Amino acid sequence: MGLRMLSSLRTQLIALTIVIQIITVAALVWNSMRLTETHLARLLEQRRAETSLLLEAAVAPAMVQRDYAAASETLISAQQLQGLAYLAVFDENEQLIATAGSVTHPSEVMALRVPIRMEGRVYGTLLVNIDLAFMQAARREILLQNLALALSGLLLSSLALGAVALWLTRRLGMLSQASHDLAAGLPFRPLPEQGRDDIARVIQAFNGMAQTLERRVSDLSDAESRQRALLSAVDAERSRLDALLSAMRLGLVFADENAQICYLNPAFAAVWGINLDGHIATLPLHDLRNWLSPQIAGPAQTMLFAEEGALSELPLRDGRIITQHAVPVAGMGEEQLGHLWIFEDITHERQVAERLVFMAERDALTGLFNRTRFQEELERLVSSMVRHPDHQGAILYFDLDEFKTINDTFGHRAGDNVLVSAANAISQMIRNDEVFARLGGDEFAIIVPNTHASGAEIMADRVIQGLRALSFEFDGERFGLTCSVGIALLPEHGQSVEELVARADAAMYQAKRAGKNCWRVYRPELNESAHMLTQLGWNEKIQAALDEDRLVLHFQGIHAVDTRSICHYEALVRMVDPEGNLLLPGNFIPAAERTGRIVDIDRWVIRAAIRKLAEQPALPPIAINVSARSFDDPDLSRTIRSTLEEFAVTPARLMIELTETAALANIRDSESFIRDLRQLGCTVCLDDFGVGFSSFAYLKHLSANVLKIDGMFVRNLANSHEDQVFVRAIVEVARGLGKKTVAEFVGDAATLALVAELGVDYAQGYFLSFPIAEIS
Repeated sequence: MGLRMLSSLRTQLIALTIVIQIITVAALVWNSMRLTETHLARLLEQRRAETSLLLEAAVAPAMVQRDYAAASETLISAQQLQGLAYLAVFDENEQLIATAGSVTHPSEVMALRVPIRMEGRVYGTLLVNIDLAFMQAARREILLQNLALALSGLLLSSLALGAVALWLTRRLGMLSQASHDLAAGLPFRPLPEQGRDDIARVIQAFNGMAQTLERRVSDLSDAESRQRALLSAVDAERSRLDALLSAMRLGLVFADENAQICYLNPAFAAVWGINLDGHIATLPLHDLRNWLSPQIAGPAQTMLFAEEGALSELPLRDGRIITQHAVPVAGMGEEQLGHLWIFEDITHERQVAERLVFMAERDALTGLFNRTRFQEELERLVSSMVRHPDHQGAILYFDLDEFKTINDTFGHRAGDNVLVSAANAISQMIRNDEVFARLGGDEFAIIVPNTHASGAEIMADRVIQGLRALSFEFDGERFGLTCSVGIALLPEHGQSVEELVARADAAMYQAKRAGKNCWRVYRPELNESAHMLTQLGWNEKIQAALDEDRLVLHFQGIHAVDTRSICHYEALVRMVDPEGNLLLPGNFIPAAERTGRIVDIDRWVIRAAIRKLAEQPALPPIAINVSARSFDDPDLSRTIRSTLEEFAVTPARLMIELTETAALANIRDSESFIRDLRQLGCTVCLDDFGVGFSSFAYLKHLSANVLKIDGMFVRNLANSHEDQVFVRAIVEVARGLGKKTVAEFVGDAATLALVAELGVDYAQGYFLSFPIAEIS
């Protein structure tokens, strides 16, 4: 605080003023004393002269007369005068004659030697010591007075000057304090701008400057806050980016324009199987290239860290495949900052893709090509025949004789074993340009390009002999394997895929009718019936109907036997031909089942029926039929579930009918499918039940809700005691297992009455209702 006061302008001004005053007063005192000394010296000299004349005049007569006593008395009288300390008279011989007073210290007196003359003759010498004490007293008194006057003047002038300085500098002090407060960051309060002098103008300028500075400081504070927030956001983004780059499975390498590595992420080390030591990130790019190149197989080593932006593959010696993508990095001014390389190990993805491709075109059990790939290859062969009419080829269609007996007798595991063994045996005979496929169940096909009839026949013989060489043993029984092969030749037996498949299939059945374990080339005159020929073009017709939305549903009521009220409807598919005629299922469903189009029809029926339920919330449940071909699709239950969810339809309003023969042909898949449907909430009905009466044994595995009694037991029920026994047995078994029963083909009142008597729950037939296009 003291140092601050000493450093203030006010204090310095006052101190400087006092110093100047002290110097001035000292000069005045000194000059006054000098003048006083001069004046006293003049007075002393005058007194000395006067005293000398007086004493000389007084003593001279006595000395002339040599009256020394008188001289002594004169001296004593003169010594009484103020200021004469000592008097002495000496004769002309310098002999002391008379004295008066006492001798004092020489510094306290002024000694005068006055010659005593009379008429020009010297009679002696007078010694006079003048006391200087009066001069010292006068000098001291004058000095004290001067000092008193100087101090008084100094004090008064200092006070006056201090007051003037305070008055002059008070606003400067305000400026100084305001400056300190402003520097300390305290809130600024504008100073009063009084007067029109220079200081007032300085204060005005200071107020403006301070306000501007305060705004700038506020702006800087806001900018600092924003900068801090941005910095915090940048740090957070950097942290997230670092975490993201570290968690990425893509390997990243960034090198600057000098080919010096700036960044590597951990995924890069994982992709290349190296340890990411700290020094790696400081390596020149060519050193890292030299380090990694030995892992790359073949000439692809030169592609590592290439600056081209195209995606390239780097096969490694350990069998893995790594992709590399170079990305140039440019700055805001388009200047080149370096390159970023992105690496990814796609070995697993490639394997998965290959596996998906394999699964998409391969049979899951045997590993052979499936029906889809078979049709693609056959279409490719047919297209080639169109471009090159002189080319030839053949299709061999065959299935395993009595395979259903093996499957039913020894189980599906045994049947699968037979299929796999047969596929492996025939695969060894297939050349690179031939296609061997499993079409479903025990049906197989071989596409043989660039061959004629004799070559196809040789291949058929080899197939028959290869399968005949196989033998199997199940449950202690050994048996062999035979097959029936049908041959369709290109181009004489057809110009389309559908024609060739249908005629190869027809040739296979011709071989079966010839006694099995043989082959036959397609012969139109040996066709089973003219009806088969009419099926050849149905595949295209069905596809056109699907594409042009020319399938429709009709609905037939299922009635409660006791009240005859409709409990639910069965959806029946119809096709509208291009002329507008309505075609019944018997015209196109067999062909659809043979060509596999039944699966597409099933999907259409499922969606159309669920849409109908969604459009009419008050409608009773609808039953739809699902063909055996659709069991091969494991996604069928998920398709039904997703469609119900799409249209927001309660699953309980949808019933699924499965034919008994289809369900028993693949009981394991049927059991799983039925279980999925019941978990979903749908009702499952086993259609055409009782065709092969052994199906009673499978009821414990097939947890259907409803059994629909096959029409063969109902059509003549009123006149056939045997049918009545069968129906009664089915009803009792169903009732014991907690299942409902439906009797189809109820055509008259007598049959309905008998159905009611036997305990059947529901009835369906023309006596009760006909299929109609619209229901409400």
